[in-house]
Amino acid sequence: MARAETGRVRRPAAARREQILAVAADAFAIAGFRGTSLAEVAQKVGVSQPGLLHHFDSKEALILAVLQQRDLQDEQYVEAQFQGEDVTTREWLMAFCRRNETQPGLVRLFTVQAAESLDPAHPAHDFFYQRNQRVRGRIARLIVADQEKGRMSPSLDPAATAAELVSLMNGLQLQWLRDPAIDMCGLFETSLLRLETVPTTKA
Repeated sequence: MARAETGRVRRPAAARREQILAVAADAFAIAGFRGTSLAEVAQKVGVSQPGLLHHFDSKEALILAVLQQRDLQDEQYVEAQFQGEDVTTREWLMAFCRRNETQPGLVRLFTVQAAESLDPAHPAHDFFYQRNQRVRGRIARLIVADQEKGRMSPSLDPAATAAELVSLMNGLQLQWLRDPAIDMCGLFETSLLRLETVPTTKA
């Protein structure tokens, strides 16, 4: 690791990029997209603003990189828990919920940016629209599989139920961020259990 004449530490490009993303995630989570400046992020990282722009050419590119990285890491983590095994809707959703419990800062980031991105002019507007479509679609497919295996009632509408579960999770996350004493995952799992078919025992 070299030190520049300015006194700033020169990190390898990949390490510097990761540092910028981590600092930017904290800043966006607290102040939102419009309340965060590249100059502020650069100062906290210990680089010049042109140096930051060498890695991310705009604030719009930076916020998208932060969101995409977090999303990819979460998906990879959850998929690794099951490694292709038969997974139920409840198991899959609870894996995400338990992970979220360990990273309140990133949950706050997504909550703040999801609200801000309702504005079509927000750089993450399309990201969140496509993400919601993808997540609801994945949940709906899990519900169909559970219905086929007798684990959920066939009367449930998979797409509508998926939308309800996403809304429930988003609402619980908001309450949990305001009051960490809320048992976010406990409440979520109780609701998921209500959707599961209770096997009947033969006399």
